[in-house]
Amino acid sequence: MDLLGTLSAARQLMNEVRRPSYPWENDEGAFLAHFGVPFEEYALVVAHLDDGQRALLARTLDVNPEAAVLWILAMEELS
Repeated sequence: MDLLGTLSAARQLMNEVRRPSYPWENDEGAFLAHFGVPFEEYALVVAHLDDGQRALLARTLDVNPEAAVLWILAMEELS
């Protein structure tokens, strides 16, 4: 069995498969319509994340951007 070849093929397939993009990822009006809050509220909370939370956010955005945004919006902004 060619494990390295199988891994290489799997990586190539993963690179070719793209997750769908959503209108709210690039449009503030669509963000507001979808989540019910302006993008600025999301950005305010993100600005207060520590390094570990930022890393987790980045990984979650790669896999499930809607869940990542909802996680941030569930947090309270710290002053």
